[in-house]
Amino acid sequence: MTRTVENNDPISAKEGMVYITIEGKIYEYAELLKFEANVKYTKADVKAIGKRMKGGKIVGAEGTGSMTVYYHRPEMREMALEYVRTGKSPIFDAQVVNSDAASSAGNQTALLKNIVPDGAVIALLDGESDDLLKEDIDFTFDDFDFLERFRAIA
Repeated sequence: MTRTVENNDPISAKEGMVYITIEGKIYEYAELLKFEANVKYTKADVKAIGKRMKGGKIVGAEGTGSMTVYYHRPEMREMALEYVRTGKSPIFDAQVVNSDAASSAGNQTALLKNIVPDGAVIALLDGESDDLLKEDIDFTFDDFDFLERFRAIA
């Protein structure tokens, strides 16, 4: 028997929320437009006599990501200023919640730990744009967990 996806089961890209925790204070990032986090594996080559194809072995991993927010969020600029003035490294955690009530997959909550932004936009103007001001924030992280996981769809 072939299974097909039900129309309501794919997760809507707009259903969810991101919460940022900086020094124990939680911020609801409702101004968020996009958030993506990935784990990239570090691989070593596996070569052997008699093998014509090179293999690979995972020897580590790196967490990277990006988010796009409306420009008025002050937290990244505040952490950048604190770093420049005091040397305290900008670091935070994020909870990313996928929550589409229409999907039978349920919800997923990913916790990204020890996020370090690649930099911060300090000032931004664009006289040629008819769009709203947005900033892209690239980052790395060194740990993650799932506080809630999607259900397998039967």
